[in-house]
Amino acid sequence: MKIVTIPHSALRQEAEPVTHVDKKLLRFISDLEKTLANKKNPQGVGLAAPQVDKNWSLFTTLLEDEQGKNTQRIFINPTIVDASDELILGPTEDETSLEGCLSMPGIYGPVPRHSWTTFRFQQVKGNELIDQETTFRDFASRVMQHELDHLHGILFTDHAIKHGLPIYKETKITKKLEEVDPALFEMI
Repeated sequence: MKIVTIPHSALRQEAEPVTHVDKKLLRFISDLEKTLANKKNPQGVGLAAPQVDKNWSLFTTLLEDEQGKNTQRIFINPTIVDASDELILGPTEDETSLEGCLSMPGIYGPVPRHSWTTFRFQQVKGNELIDQETTFRDFASRVMQHELDHLHGILFTDHAIKHGLPIYKETKITKKLEEVDPALFEMI
């Protein structure tokens, strides 16, 4: 599947809920998982349906499980039902994480995120959508929030602009990060 990039209009749409399981949905989920798993340079850890120009409320992640093994999961119609009051920029007070996005190649920035989140979502079991609830912490929580934003037409740069944080662009030759004018992303 082709991953769309800014300023593609699909990235600013509110995704529609998934209401039933059929062959079309199952094929889409399989293709979305393969697209994320095969994405290299950069490798991604999450991919939402709007990023492949499909207006469905679902995304996939490729994150370490409790045993330290990379595991892919699908989240259908996800919502946050509880979250930490604290917003963090990285794993520690002194360490800031920069988010990137497969739909915004070479763009990075700090984003305040909840340190933990509890998500309610659905997964496919047979021909049904089954309700699930899971709490995510640290990096996994950050990824989940980032992907959920995609389902609401929100880009990580929106948060950076809102909070007056820098946005960086990776230079093509040296691969170093240079700060860019946030106004470049206000109209996207």
